[in-house]
Amino acid sequence: MRYAQIDSNGICFAESFLSGEITANDMIPLTDDEPSPLGKRYVNGVWEEVEKEEISQLPSDSEIIMQSISELELQNFEAQQERQMLAQQMADLELAMLEGGNANV
Repeated sequence: MRYAQIDSNGICFAESFLSGEITANDMIPLTDDEPSPLGKRYVNGVWEEVEKEEISQLPSDSEIIMQSISELELQNFEAQQERQMLAQQMADLELAMLEGGNANV
């Protein structure tokens, strides 16, 4: 069975090919020869064209991935700075120990 999945505004955002019949308010049955309704609005049993501005702009998968990569790179940068600070503190402590422990660290 072929279905169009619609959002809360009635706009089709996905087509599904399922093994059996389902009953759901957001799943509209389609015939095999019916053209794809992607991006169209379902109103009273009819598919209508939709202005591009009306289609909700969800972030694409690539945008979500890029945002996640950016966040991970920032976390990595911050961790690297912390490691460098700890390494400097360790070097200062080692130097103080070599100098006889008289230095103030």
